[in-house]
Amino acid sequence: EAEGLTPSPELSIDDCHDEFTLECANASLAYADDLYLCELNANESIINLEVDVELERLQIELGSSAVCGNMRVCDIHEDDLTYFQCINENGKRNLEILTEINYNATSAHTRLRDDYDAVHRSFLLCSLDAQKDYMEAIKTAHDELTECRTEVDEVIE
Repeated sequence: EAEGLTPSPELSIDDCHDEFTLECANASLAYADDLYLCELNANESIINLEVDVELERLQIELGSSAVCGNMRVCDIHEDDLTYFQCINENGKRNLEILTEINYNATSAHTRLRDDYDAVHRSFLLCSLDAQKDYMEAIKTAHDELTECRTEVDEVIE
């Protein structure tokens, strides 16, 4: 039996509807709070991702600086033969660095995508639970309204 909906001679249909409206409002507030907590949890999860984005970016920046530095070092050679020899030698090292950058970036991207997918999945499941709780609260409020109206009708008869 619904709390606050006990039949009494003073109970009216308006009282039933007032209680129903209040319970619906409470369900809406609870739903909003639950969704807010889902968002907070998701945002906190993003902060604690497994991929150290700053470290990955730093490694890429260091690698790209090394590649540029390796190319600039050859600028001191005025002789074409020596210049192209320098570019050739440094080009091999740059290729290794770029391959490593590509591997690390691809790996970080894949792991980060997995992390983001997990956060998104967790948020969806949390929000589904919040929706389910909301719908159950609304159904309960409606059932109590129906029961209250029936009891008011019985008291009137």
